[in-house]
Amino acid sequence: MKRKTLELQRRILDTIKNNPKITMSTLERKIGTNPKSLREHCKYLSYLGVIKIDKNEKTTRLQYIK
Repeated sequence: MKRKTLELQRRILDTIKNNPKITMSTLERKIGTNPKSLREHCKYLSYLGVIKIDKNEKTTRLQYIK
């Protein structure tokens, strides 16, 4: 995996750890990356079992899994 990708995923994880149940839109603003890229990284981190993605009708919340 590319170094830039790993650094971005580390930033995503750190932000989710420090902001439990953060919304996807808030995470987008804090990280400063495009929404499509962020969704793909979050899906991958969820697949690895590192984060949990909770979706409802209006919001998507992310939670770090210990």
